[in-house]
Amino acid sequence: MIYLIDDNQNNQRQRLGIYLVEEDIFKGYLTSIEKIEKRKLMSDISHLDFLRNAKCILLHATLEDWDRETGFIKGSTTNAVKIKENIANEGASVPLVLFSNKEAQSDENIYRPDKNPNIINLIQKNLFYSRLYDFVSHYKDMNVIELRILAFGKNFQAIEIKRLSEIILETISTKQGDKNFVISDISGKQQIFRNFMELSFPHDSWITFLNDLEDNPIQVNEFRNKINLITESFLKYGKNICTWK
Repeated sequence: MIYLIDDNQNNQRQRLGIYLVEEDIFKGYLTSIEKIEKRKLMSDISHLDFLRNAKCILLHATLEDWDRETGFIKGSTTNAVKIKENIANEGASVPLVLFSNKEAQSDENIYRPDKNPNIINLIQKNLFYSRLYDFVSHYKDMNVIELRILAFGKNFQAIEIKRLSEIILETISTKQGDKNFVISDISGKQQIFRNFMELSFPHDSWITFLNDLEDNPIQVNEFRNKINLITESFLKYGKNICTWK
Protein backbone atom coordinates (compact mmCIF):
# COMPACT_ATOMS: atom_id res chain seq x y z
CA MET A 1 0.00 0.00 0.00
CA ILE A 2 1.13 3.54 -0.81
CA TYR A 3 0.19 6.03 1.91
CA LEU A 4 -0.54 9.64 1.01
CA ILE A 5 -0.29 11.81 4.13
CA ASP A 6 -1.50 15.33 3.47
CA ASP A 7 -3.67 17.55 5.68
CA ASN A 8 -5.04 19.20 2.51
CA GLN A 9 -6.33 22.04 4.66
CA ASN A 10 -6.91 24.43 1.78
CA ASN A 11 -8.53 21.81 -0.46
CA GLN A 12 -5.59 22.14 -2.80
CA ARG A 13 -6.28 18.86 -4.56
CA GLN A 14 -9.78 19.98 -5.45
CA ARG A 15 -8.55 23.39 -6.61
CA LEU A 16 -6.10 21.60 -8.88
CA GLY A 17 -8.86 19.40 -10.23
CA ILE A 18 -7.30 16.28 -8.68
CA TYR A 19 -10.02 13.88 -7.48
CA LEU A 20 -8.28 10.50 -7.58
CA VAL A 21 -8.16 10.45 -3.75
CA GLU A 22 -11.73 11.55 -3.14
CA GLU A 23 -13.05 9.18 -5.81
CA ASP A 24 -10.91 6.33 -4.47
CA ILE A 25 -9.68 5.49 -7.96
CA PHE A 26 -6.78 3.42 -6.64
CA LYS A 27 -8.55 1.54 -3.88
CA GLY A 28 -6.26 -1.13 -2.51
CA TYR A 29 -3.17 0.66 -3.78
CA LEU A 30 -3.37 4.19 -2.34
CA THR A 31 -4.62 5.21 1.10
CA SER A 32 -5.08 8.85 2.06
CA ILE A 33 -4.57 10.16 5.60
CA GLU A 34 -5.37 13.78 6.44
CA LYS A 35 -5.39 13.90 10.24
CA ILE A 36 -2.86 12.46 12.69
CA GLU A 37 -3.26 13.26 16.37
CA LYS A 38 -0.37 14.77 18.29
CA ARG A 39 1.07 12.58 21.04
CA LYS A 40 2.26 14.05 24.31
CA LEU A 41 5.65 12.38 24.10
CA MET A 42 7.84 13.21 21.11
CA SER A 43 9.30 9.71 21.36
CA ASP A 44 5.88 8.03 20.99
CA ILE A 45 5.53 6.67 17.46
CA SER A 46 3.29 3.69 18.26
CA HIS A 47 0.37 5.26 16.36
CA LEU A 48 2.53 5.36 13.22
CA ASP A 49 3.90 1.83 13.32
CA PHE A 50 1.50 0.65 10.59
CA LEU A 51 3.49 2.77 8.13
CA ARG A 52 6.53 0.53 8.53
CA ASN A 53 4.88 -1.91 6.12
CA ALA A 54 4.12 0.77 3.51
CA LYS A 55 5.41 0.32 -0.03
CA CYS A 56 5.97 4.07 -0.13
CA ILE A 57 5.09 7.11 2.00
CA LEU A 58 4.06 10.35 0.29
CA LEU A 59 4.32 13.04 2.96
CA HIS A 60 3.37 16.69 3.05
CA ALA A 61 6.57 18.00 4.65
CA THR A 62 4.73 20.62 6.71
CA LEU A 63 1.85 18.35 7.74
CA GLU A 64 0.32 19.89 10.87
CA ASP A 65 -0.62 17.79 13.88
CA TRP A 66 -4.27 17.27 14.76
CA ASP A 67 -6.11 17.73 18.05
CA ARG A 68 -9.64 16.38 18.48
CA GLU A 69 -10.78 19.46 20.38
CA THR A 70 -9.01 22.30 18.59
CA GLY A 71 -8.35 20.85 15.13
CA PHE A 72 -5.07 21.43 13.31
CA ILE A 73 -2.30 22.84 15.50
CA LYS A 74 -0.68 25.77 13.73
CA GLY A 75 3.04 25.24 13.23
CA SER A 76 3.16 21.88 15.01
CA THR A 77 4.71 19.22 12.75
CA THR A 78 5.85 16.54 15.20
CA ASN A 79 4.18 13.71 13.27
CA ALA A 80 5.81 14.76 10.01
CA VAL A 81 9.20 14.68 11.73
CA LYS A 82 8.51 11.25 13.23
CA ILE A 83 7.46 9.79 9.90
CA LYS A 84 10.47 11.22 8.10
CA GLU A 85 13.12 10.38 10.69
CA ASN A 86 11.81 7.35 12.60
CA ILE A 87 9.47 5.48 10.27
CA ALA A 88 10.90 6.10 6.80
CA ASN A 89 14.39 6.78 8.14
CA GLU A 90 15.02 9.27 5.32
CA GLY A 91 14.02 6.61 2.78
CA ALA A 92 16.35 3.92 4.14
CA SER A 93 13.50 1.90 5.68
CA VAL A 94 10.53 2.93 3.51
CA PRO A 95 10.71 4.89 0.21
CA LEU A 96 9.78 8.48 1.01
CA VAL A 97 8.49 11.40 -1.05
CA LEU A 98 8.36 14.82 0.58
CA PHE A 99 6.30 17.53 -1.06
CA SER A 100 5.59 21.12 -0.10
CA ASN A 101 4.82 24.40 -1.84
CA LYS A 102 6.71 26.37 0.78
CA GLU A 103 10.03 24.54 0.73
CA ALA A 104 10.24 22.85 -2.68
CA GLN A 105 13.74 22.22 -4.03
CA SER A 106 14.99 23.25 -7.45
CA ASP A 107 14.44 20.65 -10.18
CA GLU A 108 18.00 19.33 -10.18
CA ASN A 109 17.86 18.62 -6.44
CA ILE A 110 14.42 16.96 -6.29
CA TYR A 111 15.80 13.48 -6.78
CA ARG A 112 19.41 12.33 -6.52
CA PRO A 113 19.45 8.55 -7.06
CA ASP A 114 23.25 8.54 -6.93
CA LYS A 115 23.03 9.70 -3.30
CA ASN A 116 19.75 8.20 -2.11
CA PRO A 117 17.52 6.31 -4.58
CA ASN A 118 14.65 5.99 -2.09
CA ILE A 119 13.83 9.61 -1.29
CA ILE A 120 12.48 12.66 -3.09
CA ASN A 121 13.25 15.82 -1.16
CA LEU A 122 11.40 18.16 -1.84
CA ILE A 123 9.03 18.34 -4.80
CA GLN A 124 6.67 21.24 -5.39
CA LYS A 125 3.19 20.23 -4.26
CA ASN A 126 1.31 21.14 -7.43
CA LEU A 127 3.87 19.26 -9.52
CA PHE A 128 3.62 16.26 -7.20
CA TYR A 129 -0.14 16.04 -7.60
CA SER A 130 0.05 16.47 -11.37
CA ARG A 131 2.20 13.31 -11.56
CA LEU A 132 0.52 11.25 -8.82
CA TYR A 133 -1.88 9.41 -11.14
CA ASP A 134 0.92 8.14 -13.37
CA PHE A 135 2.99 7.13 -10.34
CA VAL A 136 0.27 5.07 -8.66
CA SER A 137 -0.93 3.64 -11.96
CA HIS A 138 2.59 2.36 -12.67
CA TYR A 139 2.72 0.77 -9.21
CA LYS A 140 -0.67 -0.86 -9.76
CA ASP A 141 0.34 -2.28 -13.15
CA MET A 142 3.96 -3.21 -12.44
CA ASN A 143 4.13 -3.59 -8.64
CA VAL A 144 7.16 -1.29 -8.71
CA ILE A 145 7.73 2.00 -6.88
CA GLU A 146 9.22 4.23 -9.56
CA LEU A 147 10.12 7.53 -7.89
CA ARG A 148 11.46 8.95 -11.15
CA ILE A 149 7.86 9.32 -12.38
CA LEU A 150 7.18 11.79 -9.57
CA ALA A 151 10.56 13.48 -9.90
CA PHE A 152 10.67 13.85 -13.68
CA GLY A 153 7.28 12.84 -15.07
CA LYS A 154 6.12 9.71 -16.88
CA ASN A 155 8.78 10.24 -19.55
CA PHE A 156 11.46 10.07 -16.88
CA GLN A 157 13.68 7.85 -19.00
CA ALA A 158 14.40 10.70 -21.40
CA ILE A 159 15.55 12.89 -18.52
CA GLU A 160 17.69 10.09 -17.10
CA ILE A 161 19.24 9.30 -20.49
CA LYS A 162 20.13 12.96 -20.99
CA ARG A 163 21.79 13.09 -17.57
CA LEU A 164 23.78 9.91 -18.18
CA SER A 165 24.84 10.94 -21.69
CA GLU A 166 26.21 14.25 -20.41
CA ILE A 167 28.39 12.40 -17.90
CA ILE A 168 29.64 9.94 -20.54
CA LEU A 169 30.42 12.62 -23.11
CA GLU A 170 32.18 14.79 -20.55
CA THR A 171 34.38 11.82 -19.62
CA ILE A 172 35.65 11.44 -23.22
CA SER A 173 35.70 15.16 -24.06
CA THR A 174 39.51 15.18 -24.29
CA LYS A 175 39.83 11.94 -26.29
CA GLN A 176 40.99 12.15 -29.91
CA GLY A 177 38.07 11.48 -32.22
CA ASP A 178 39.95 9.34 -34.72
CA LYS A 179 41.24 6.89 -32.10
CA ASN A 180 39.45 3.63 -31.37
CA PHE A 181 37.14 3.75 -28.39
CA VAL A 182 37.98 1.35 -25.56
CA ILE A 183 36.03 0.87 -22.36
CA SER A 184 38.96 2.22 -20.32
CA ASP A 185 38.30 5.60 -21.97
CA ILE A 186 35.44 6.02 -19.51
CA SER A 187 37.37 4.74 -16.52
CA GLY A 188 35.33 5.22 -13.36
CA LYS A 189 32.12 5.76 -15.34
CA GLN A 190 31.48 2.22 -16.59
CA GLN A 191 28.40 1.85 -14.41
CA ILE A 192 27.01 5.10 -15.82
CA PHE A 193 27.58 3.76 -19.34
CA ARG A 194 26.00 0.43 -18.42
CA ASN A 195 22.90 2.22 -17.05
CA PHE A 196 22.69 4.22 -20.27
CA MET A 197 22.90 1.12 -22.45
CA GLU A 198 20.45 -0.95 -20.38
CA LEU A 199 17.87 1.84 -20.57
CA SER A 200 18.48 2.20 -24.31
CA PHE A 201 18.54 -1.52 -25.14
CA PRO A 202 16.52 -3.23 -22.36
CA HIS A 203 16.32 -6.56 -24.18
CA ASP A 204 20.03 -6.88 -24.91
CA SER A 205 22.73 -8.35 -22.68
CA TRP A 206 25.30 -5.94 -21.29
CA ILE A 207 28.03 -8.61 -21.46
CA THR A 208 27.18 -9.43 -25.07
CA PHE A 209 27.40 -5.74 -25.90
CA LEU A 210 30.84 -5.40 -24.25
CA ASN A 211 32.12 -8.41 -26.15
CA ASP A 212 30.81 -7.01 -29.41
CA LEU A 213 32.39 -3.63 -28.70
CA GLU A 214 35.73 -5.36 -28.14
CA ASP A 215 35.44 -7.52 -31.26
CA ASN A 216 34.19 -4.67 -33.46
CA PRO A 217 35.90 -1.48 -32.26
CA ILE A 218 34.62 1.94 -33.29
CA GLN A 219 36.25 5.35 -33.27
CA VAL A 220 35.67 7.83 -30.43
CA ASN A 221 33.79 10.20 -32.76
CA GLU A 222 31.47 7.39 -33.83
CA PHE A 223 30.92 6.51 -30.19
CA ARG A 224 29.99 10.15 -29.46
CA ASN A 225 27.57 10.20 -32.39
CA LYS A 226 25.83 7.05 -31.22
CA ILE A 227 25.38 8.43 -27.70
CA ASN A 228 23.98 11.68 -29.11
CA LEU A 229 21.59 9.91 -31.51
CA ILE A 230 20.18 7.70 -28.74
CA THR A 231 19.73 10.73 -26.47
CA GLU A 232 17.95 12.67 -29.22
CA SER A 233 15.68 9.69 -29.84
CA PHE A 234 14.59 9.60 -26.19
CA LEU A 235 13.98 13.34 -26.11
CA LYS A 236 11.94 13.23 -29.31
CA TYR A 237 10.04 9.93 -28.99
CA GLY A 238 10.33 9.03 -25.31
CA LYS A 239 12.20 5.86 -26.25
CA ASN A 240 15.21 4.68 -28.22
CA ILE A 241 14.54 3.84 -31.87
CA CYS A 242 18.23 3.70 -32.85
CA THR A 243 20.36 0.61 -33.25
CA TRP A 244 23.95 0.44 -32.00
CA LYS A 245 25.44 -1.29 -35.02
